Amino acid sequence: MSSQASRLLFSGAFGAGKTIVLCAKGLKLSQDYPGNFGLICRKVRATLAQTTLKTFFELVCPGELIRDYNKSEGLVTLHNGSQILFGGLDDPLKLGSLNLGWVGVDEAIESEEDDWKMLEGRLRLRDVPHQIFAATNPGPPAHYLYRMFFTEKRGEVYQASSLENPELPDDYKERLGEFEGVYYDRYVMGKWTGMEGLVYSAFDEKTCLIPRFEIPKNWLIYAGHDFGDANPAALFFAENPGTGELFAFAEYLPGAGKGIYDHVQDFKEITQGFNVIKRVGGNHAEGQIRQGYTAQGWTINEPKHSLDVKLQRKKVQGLHRLNKIFMFNDLSNYLREKLSMAFKKDGSTLTDLIDNEARFHLLACERYILSDFTPETVDSGMQTTTHSMSM
Repeated sequence: MSSQASRLLFSGAFGAGKTIVLCAKGLKLSQDYPGNFGLICRKVRATLAQTTLKTFFELVCPGELIRDYNKSEGLVTLHNGSQILFGGLDDPLKLGSLNLGWVGVDEAIESEEDDWKMLEGRLRLRDVPHQIFAATNPGPPAHYLYRMFFTEKRGEVYQASSLENPELPDDYKERLGEFEGVYYDRYVMGKWTGMEGLVYSAFDEKTCLIPRFEIPKNWLIYAGHDFGDANPAALFFAENPGTGELFAFAEYLPGAGKGIYDHVQDFKEITQGFNVIKRVGGNHAEGQIRQGYTAQGWTINEPKHSLDVKLQRKKVQGLHRLNKIFMFNDLSNYLREKLSMAFKKDGSTLTDLIDNEARFHLLACERYILSDFTPETVDSGMQTTTHSMSM
């Protein structure tokens, strides 16, 4: 909070209080220097309302400090004349005209290096110290933030794991203890780790883990399903008809207690207004369950290569290598599974066996539906994806 460094990074795991620190740091600079003008931002402005803004108003800034709040502009004016603007990096024209004293970037792992450079170029308000600081979950060592702060040491770094926060409930910590692999290392221990040893190590999260946007209604929808009374699951993809790129936009993990009819109603709600052209799920022996869904108006076919799970995984990995699979970054369960499923080790050697693969229900949905797609490279140098259109 008191650091005067020009660049600061607070890298923390789940529940480490990153956003609280970011908002409190900005408020302190606004209070210490009357007339200051600061920006608190995320990659996408629409994500601020239920995250950063909520934290700022409910946990950080006392109401008596605020003279005015222009909700449409996202502008908070304090009684001492300082102003704090809440905005998104998805509106660079608006940000480009700002003269700022400080910038706080929340969930900075979503940002790109050009975003950071643009923000540093706006730190030009006179007569105040200039600082840019970020709060983020850890990511891969290939990310520009890791290079800037850890490799090149161009700023101060503060790190925290989930286990260091004494305010977290014990049952929450117990649930965190169930995580594993890269997901545990990053989001519980707060480490910047790569994808080594993961089944889908070709998943390029820097490129393919993206903020949510509205899926156009003319995009085609594909659904993958994993059956079971206790842990049914479904994963929904939209295909960009111009590029063949696939975007995971909805995950379904309702838990126990619902029947086939209830699931079908949920699926129809998720895909309302879209053209769902393919639904697959289950293994070769689960034909009776597929018939049950068909009877309720949601036809599910047997997946391609249903007798060869390794081939299904290989096809998904091939799509990852071409960066054809994109994931909205609010699909937390899908991301957790993607960063957790790892090959077993025999000593220091990786085997081709997966520890308790049956627990990864969304990844089963993924390979069921995506094994029907074949990545290809055509002569023009453009990468395309082909698939079967049969229902």
